[in-house]
Amino acid sequence: MVETEDQDAFELVTTGFYRGVDPALAGPALRHWLGLLAPADEQQLGRLMVLFYLFGRISQVSEPARSAFAPILRAYTGKHAEVAQGLLGVSSASKFPNALELPIQGPEVLDMLWAEFFVTGTPDPIVRLFTPLDGEDRSRKHLDHWLRETSFFGGWKRRKAAATLAEHGLLVDLDAKRILTTGDLDCLLWSIAERKIPIFRLVPFELTPAELTGLSIKASALWSLRLNAKTHDVVAEVCRVEGAKPGGLARRLAIGEATRAERPFAL
Repeated sequence: MVETEDQDAFELVTTGFYRGVDPALAGPALRHWLGLLAPADEQQLGRLMVLFYLFGRISQVSEPARSAFAPILRAYTGKHAEVAQGLLGVSSASKFPNALELPIQGPEVLDMLWAEFFVTGTPDPIVRLFTPLDGEDRSRKHLDHWLRETSFFGGWKRRKAAATLAEHGLLVDLDAKRILTTGDLDCLLWSIAERKIPIFRLVPFELTPAELTGLSIKASALWSLRLNAKTHDVVAEVCRVEGAKPGGLARRLAIGEATRAERPFAL
């Protein structure tokens, strides 16, 4: 029964502390996190560290929650105890990270920005999530380069590649060497990959690991904005305003809707 109550508190605290969640629930929520932390291997620990940030920020903004954390953390002696007890000094730590100042170079920073929002409810981290949407359309750049390549032989291969692209909604004019499909192609390829189509093996170019990482960050940012706009009015308003501003073509897609069943594809 206590485990169920702790999990319920965890859900409330980690998805909307800013909504006026009773600070007394922060203690049971932390206890549930410690239950996840105890059996975690190194890979799992990395994923759980965003919750370290979230509970750290709660500790900084809420004195009642901080007081509730202290005895629970001091009593914890399980695996990764040194990580858990690191939360005890967070409220006065000068080196605690600020998600709003970190470069968005990996999905963990996206998670930290969402944690910042779920704790504070301020629009700043949501606006920051639009940064990847202004990034270069890597897929369009590579496809344009492929179209402009001189090919004296292998024309049938190019026609076959163009036909394959057309089957999935990506149209090109081989004679004019022009991409006919508008919009952000990174996001289009993502949406195709979501349907379990191996589109990154079908396109006539190859993205580098760094480019794939950038594309996945853009895709994850877009997905998370659209998903959370359904249940957080602040997110919906930021998407409405920021999605209409000049910038990357992916910005406009943030105004659309996502279902809870949708997930970014796994590269």
